[in-house]
Amino acid sequence: MTEPKERTVQDVFDDERKNDNRIEELEEEIKYVKQLKEELKECKKKVKILKTERKGLQIDLLKEKKLEWIESDLNGWREYVEKNWMCDPVKYYIYRYDGGIRQEGFYKGECKLDVKDEEHFREYFDDYFYYGCPNYKDENHPNADGSECYLAFGGGTAAVTSFEWG
Repeated sequence: MTEPKERTVQDVFDDERKNDNRIEELEEEIKYVKQLKEELKECKKKVKILKTERKGLQIDLLKEKKLEWIESDLNGWREYVEKNWMCDPVKYYIYRYDGGIRQEGFYKGECKLDVKDEEHFREYFDDYFYYGCPNYKDENHPNADGSECYLAFGGGTAAVTSFEWG
């Protein structure tokens, strides 16, 4: 058995230096943690702001009563168009899903949409039939995949046929 080596002044200098370095490292880390805590607090405040902003930008033309879906056969549509052809010459839609007709009718108010709402309606057109409203989805999320609607229309399981009067 060997006896432990007697500590020298240099050993103490080395330990002091090592301890001082560790104190500096810890003080830096604590400063960094305080900055992270502040940043976390700011990010948590931003969650509510962003959610409110997103909800303000999300449009649902049916909920906002800018459009109204009228379930109708061709005769009902023809009667509506004949009465309203000047102010609302609506298109007739047939929504098919999985080989059968799911909906037939028209969107009252479609031709009265402004440019922004018209663009929105075209962008979320399939969603209005598949879900009954727009399906806002984070397409840039790393785990995002196609929505059920996207897959149904893309795979041919769902389709909408439209035509106009005259």
